[in-house]
Amino acid sequence: MKSLLIALSVALSTYVSSGAVHAELTSKSSDATQVVQRAWQLFRQHAVAEQEDITLTMAKAQQTSSVKQLTRWTRFATTGEQVVLKFNQPQADAGMGLWLDRSDRAAQQIWLRMPSWIKARRVSGERQQQYFAGTDLTFEDNAQLSGEDIQAFTYRLLDETEQGFWIEAKPKAGVESGYSRREIWIDRDYAINRIDYFDPAGQLLKSMENKKLQKFPKGGWRPNQVVIENYQEQRRTQIDIQKRQFDSSIANHMFSEGFLED
Repeated sequence: MKSLLIALSVALSTYVSSGAVHAELTSKSSDATQVVQRAWQLFRQHAVAEQEDITLTMAKAQQTSSVKQLTRWTRFATTGEQVVLKFNQPQADAGMGLWLDRSDRAAQQIWLRMPSWIKARRVSGERQQQYFAGTDLTFEDNAQLSGEDIQAFTYRLLDETEQGFWIEAKPKAGVESGYSRREIWIDRDYAINRIDYFDPAGQLLKSMENKKLQKFPKGGWRPNQVVIENYQEQRRTQIDIQKRQFDSSIANHMFSEGFLED
C-alpha cells in the first residue's frame, strides 16, 4: 500500500511538473508573439501612408560598389499594407518597379516590372525567394519590410534582458519561405534592431540591422538606415532614407500594377 502511494505521488508530481513546463513554454510563445505584434502595431500607427526617397548602395568583396535610387510609397490598411517601389537611377534601371499588395494577407500579390517589359508580371512561388534588383533583399524580404504576417510564423522567446527581447520566428507548416528561421532583436521601445536569417539548412545566411532609429511621440519608429550583411554571398547592401514624408492623401491609383506601367 505504501509503495502504491509513493508511486502515485511521483506520478502526480511528474504530471504537475510537465504541466508547468508546458504552461511556461506556451506562455513564452505567447509573450513572443505579443512582442512582435506590438512592435509592428507601433510601426504602423504613426501614419496612414508615407513616401520615402531611398539610396541603395551594394558592395561585394573586391568589386566596385553600385548605387541605385528609388522612391517607395506605403499605405497601411486595417488588415495589411500596400507598397510600391519605383527606380529612377541609374538610367538602366529607370522605370523598374515593384508592387506588393498585402492588404489581404491570405491573397497577397507581388508584381514586378522591368524597364524592358511592356507590362508588369506577377512574382509567385519560389521566385519570391530570389534576390531583387541586385540587392540582398529577396521579394519575400521586401514584403516583410513594412509589416510582419504574424499568422504565418511561430514565435519563441529565446531571452529577455534590460535591453529588450531576443525572439525566434519559424514559418508554420505550409508557409513558403526561403528561411528555416529568423532571430529578431526588439528593444524595450518595441523597435526592431536586428534580424538574423538562416537558410533552409539552418546556417546563418545574412543579418539586417536597423540603424539611425527615429522614434515618434505616439510610439512609432522608423530606421533611417538599414544595413544587410550577406555572409554567404560576401555582399553588403545599405539602404539610406534621404527623405521621408507622411501623407494620407497619396493617390489610390499608385497602388496597382497599372502604376508600374506609367
